[in-house]
Formats: sequence, C-alpha cells, structure tokens
Amino acid sequence: MYRNKFHIQAKKGLVNDPNGLIFWNNEYHVFFQLNPKSCEHTFKHWAHIKSKDLVNWEELPIALAPTDWFDKDGCYSGSAIEKDGKLYLIYTGNVKNNGIRESYQCLAVSEDGVNFEKLGPVIHDKNIPKGYTRHFRDPKVFRKDGKFYLVLGAQRENLTGTILLYSSEDLFNWNFEKELIKSDFGYMCECPDYYSVDNQGVLAFSPQGLEAQGMLYNNRYQSGYILRDKEEIEKNIFIEFDRGFEFYAPQSFEGKDNERIMFGWVGMPEELEHPSVEEGWIHCLTLPRVITVKDNKLFQNPHKNLMGLRKDKKILSDLKVQGSINLKDFEISGKTFELIISLKDVKSDFALKVRSGEKNNTLLKYDYENKIFLFDRENSGRGYKGTRKCKLEKLEKIHIFSDSSCLEIYLNGGEEVFTGNIYPEENDDNIILDGLNIDISNLEFYNI
Repeated sequence: MYRNKFHIQAKKGLVNDPNGLIFWNNEYHVFFQLNPKSCEHTFKHWAHIKSKDLVNWEELPIALAPTDWFDKDGCYSGSAIEKDGKLYLIYTGNVKNNGIRESYQCLAVSEDGVNFEKLGPVIHDKNIPKGYTRHFRDPKVFRKDGKFYLVLGAQRENLTGTILLYSSEDLFNWNFEKELIKSDFGYMCECPDYYSVDNQGVLAFSPQGLEAQGMLYNNRYQSGYILRDKEEIEKNIFIEFDRGFEFYAPQSFEGKDNERIMFGWVGMPEELEHPSVEEGWIHCLTLPRVITVKDNKLFQNPHKNLMGLRKDKKILSDLKVQGSINLKDFEISGKTFELIISLKDVKSDFALKVRSGEKNNTLLKYDYENKIFLFDRENSGRGYKGTRKCKLEKLEKIHIFSDSSCLEIYLNGGEEVFTGNIYPEENDDNIILDGLNIDISNLEFYNI
C-alpha cells in the first residue's frame, strides 16, 4: 500500500545514503546504502542501479558487501570517479572489534561498471591524523586541475564536527591537506560534498548535533551547505537544503549535460517507526534535483527528464479561488501525481490539501501576513507527525510530486523545498484548494 511508484527504493530492507553517483559511459549510475536483510541500520551493502534517462532504472548486482576485514561491519558511504576508463568507488569500511571502532577509507574498481574488485584501504585507520576520533568517514572524491581531492566527514577529539580535505595524484596515495571548517558544527559532520556550480563553490554536509533555532534545524539531524571556496575556511553561513521532515545525506554529481544533479535520502537516522516496515522495507531516495545558484542561494528543481513520468495531462487556466474547491470537480485527483500551481499576486492566505480523505489530509499553507509557508502532517495518516515552516516573502509557484508515501514540494522555482513521508489511507486522493481572492493563472496536473 505504501510502496512508492517512482522513487528509488529497494524491494526489501533498509535504504539510506545515496552513494557513488556518476554519469559514466553514457549512463547514470546510482549506488545506495542497503541492508537487504532487515529494516535496521546494520549489515550495510552498496546497492547499484543504472539508467540512461534518470526515469527508467535497471537493477544491477550488489556492488559492495561487508565481507572483508576492513569493512566487516559495514560498507559505509562514499563516492565514485572515473580514471583511465575504469570506474572507481571509494568508501568507508566500518570495523568494530570488542566495541572499539576502526575506520578505513577503501577503494574498489570495475572495468564493466557491474563487477567490482575491492582493492582495500587507501587511508588506513592507523593513519587518521592526530586530533580526530574514529568517527572519520564518507569520502567524496572529485578532480580539479588534474589532481584528485576528497572531502571527509570527521569528529575532533573535543567532540565537535568538521570536514577534512585530502589530495592524491593517483587515488591510491592520499595526503592530508587541512580542515575545511574552523567553526564547530555539532558533534559530527557526515556525508560532505564539494563542487562548483554557476561559478560558485558549494561545501555541503550533514551536521549532527545542531540545536533548533526557531524554524531552523528542527529535524533530528540536518543537511545543508555553505557557499564558499575551499580556501574560505572562515566562511560559515550554513543554509538547510530542505525544510521538510525526511531529508539527509545528499550527494551530487555532474550529469550528461554538465548540470549539477543531487539525490538525497528520504529518511532520518535513528527514526525507524514507519508503517512501511510492516511491508518489509523502509525509506527511498529523492527524485534527481538540478542545482543552480542565484542571489547567494542554492536552488533545487526536479530534473527535466522527470517529465517522462507524466500521463493524462490536465490544465486549468485563470482559476479564481473563493472559498474551498475540490479539484475532483474538475476530474483532478490522485495518489501518485505531479501538480504545478502558478499564482498571481497572492495577498491573502492560501491552503492546499493533498491526499485528502474523510479523516486525513496533508496541509500546505501560506500565511500571507507573516510570510510563512507551512507543511503540516499532523493529520496525514499513520507515521510521524509534526509541522515544518520556512520564511517565504512571496508565493508564486507550488510544484509537487506525490508518490504513494513520499511528498516533494518545490516552491518558487526551487527557492525552498520540503520533503517528507506520509501514510494516508488507500482512498485518500482528493486535492483541495482553500482561500479568498486567490488567482491561479495556471494549474497543471499529471497522473504518474
């Protein structure tokens, strides 16, 4: 009932971090953390799928399994890169002996993009620099000016989080360069990424231990970015990627048309009380998002290829909302759909209810006076409850992808994004508009 139709997920078990994202040999490769045996955070493998269009995916054999001394307690997160025509994976091998953690940054290689040979540690546990604990993981590798670099999540011995930079000429021999953050970001920084888009450097990471500040940092752990070059280590303006409930450990890569594409995990560490567990699975990945930078802010929009999911197009133009409108009156309703609403000069409150039924609805609301957008799943059905908010000076466009148990909401062309899981009843399929003097210039609806 809750299994998603078009988001990436496994047949069974637990899915978490996207790993090894790469466009290689004219195909998109996505790896992700998978426990194929249960819905618990143990026994981590690297699952592997590929696609020519980011819409239709082919399942491939497991790429990495925790079978060796250097990764026996889990093949943790990492990344991918091409070298000499071969596909390399670099990942964290997690080891625990008598309750003591060891951390190995390991390399694997493939010539065909399907079968991978493990090459063992290239940054050994004993080579972790002084001043850092064994919470030392999640290498993201990139190439710049003919040289390889990787950013690595780390914890200082004073139990504060940071990001480290390494360099290499050959992927096998790595030199510690420096810390990339001089401030403290909680007690651990996971899943770092560094890239340049629109001539702007982006340092992305997932800090654990940030305290909530009003509408900011309200999830158990956060994911966000700082707009800065590698050298600007004093620059610490951290902005959340996603203002919803379940979004963590994003990773990006360069796509076919040189665009910067990002996937995230629609989940949150340590939160496993999801009704989907009854069906033998938990969590999925986000849709592929294209990253751009505008006015010192990162924008996220669904990849254009996702238009290939669309069916049964319906359009309403110049719709005036005076009270409540159930779009079923216009033969518009559904569980898995894409909905785009373009608004004109909003000057009063506007509410949108999706997956609405007799008892349940998920509420999206714009508070015009206070300039706040709200994602409310208090009455969404089963599962985790709560509300998430963000400041939004104006509301011009709402773009929604609704899957069986996952919502992605893009506002104003990707200025803000909300992601979250919902678990309504099977027949909860109404879409309701509510407001006074709300002018909708265009409404597009597509079944998926």
